Amino acid sequence: MTAREPVRALRQAARPRIGLTLDAGDDGGPYLLGRAYVAAVAAAGGLPLLLPHEPALAGDYLAGLDGLVVTGGAFDVPPELYGEARRQGCGPTRPERTAAELALLQGALEGGLPVLGVCGGMQLLAVARGGTLFQDLVCDAGLSGHEQPPPKDVPSHPVQVQAGTWLAALVGAGPLPVNSTHHQGLRTAGDGVKVVATAPDGLIEAIELDGEVFALGVQWHPEAALRHEPRHAAIYRGLVDAARRK
Repeated sequence: MTAREPVRALRQAARPRIGLTLDAGDDGGPYLLGRAYVAAVAAAGGLPLLLPHEPALAGDYLAGLDGLVVTGGAFDVPPELYGEARRQGCGPTRPERTAAELALLQGALEGGLPVLGVCGGMQLLAVARGGTLFQDLVCDAGLSGHEQPPPKDVPSHPVQVQAGTWLAALVGAGPLPVNSTHHQGLRTAGDGVKVVATAPDGLIEAIELDGEVFALGVQWHPEAALRHEPRHAAIYRGLVDAARRK
């Protein structure tokens, strides 16, 4: 056995490296991330790695990853990214974070890296493919009931998962109870994007990108809801399994 063989064996047995985007204000404050994201990736067999807001280094970060999770947060995708002016009801934005996430997301998609977009991460995934958003569901679409009060992890409405999709292969086709913590939502899904789950009011709740590489976005927070509905854990397992096959 050579000196390099133990290192090679360790690499072969290593968990897939899954990058997680972080939250932070644009004021130089600390990076933040809910522990549930890390726990969900680790429980699915992945190695969670945290990604700071450095758009210029996106390619370097992606070179060391096997998969990417674009996380959610209490902020909005800037409407300028989908060709609209800000309207009443649009909330605060995080330009620094969004620039970093968009660079990571576009690089991952171009490089064939498996991707999961969660809540705002799903919205950014759609916008990256030319999709548009309701800046506020109540103001723009007359839709309420998508921003539930605490506790935020308890499922508050069902979605209908379409058969024959990656999502259905993971959680099953038909009704799935989800939590709902967003005031924006998808108006149009974008180029090469399939709608794979909807709420009872018709709002888009999950999307997948055409192609052979795993690229899924969900409007809810499966890492939180899995405490009450174990099927949600399969969404993170799907990402990690795809990263392992990469």
